[in-house]
Amino acid sequence: MKTRKKQRGMSFLGWVSVLSILILAFVSGVKLVPVYVEFYSVQSFMKKIAEDPSISATNTQGLRGKLDDYLNINGMYTIKREHFSVQSQADNKNVKALVVDYEVRKPWLGNIDFLMTFHHAEVLKGQ
Repeated sequence: MKTRKKQRGMSFLGWVSVLSILILAFVSGVKLVPVYVEFYSVQSFMKKIAEDPSISATNTQGLRGKLDDYLNINGMYTIKREHFSVQSQADNKNVKALVVDYEVRKPWLGNIDFLMTFHHAEVLKGQ
């Protein structure tokens, strides 16, 4: 009596499927990770600006200069000064916050794009 050997491992189509999913995940990571690293840099320098006692909400010239310096030094050319604003807090009108709102669109596959929106606010200490 002959015994049949059972197949071990994946078939060719199984390997192709797993490999295509891994490639898709890698391509997505390569596209998305730099955008999020840039956003974390924006959060970091916003915190530094907000904690600077020499910068106040009324000193728009100094605030714009600091923003331009940080954006140029860090090479952030997709984020413009126009994305930043100084707004009053909802709960306390006397407290001002530096706010950034922007969108980044990254092409993914063909005509499919990633659209990421970012928002962050830091309360200005030097008021």
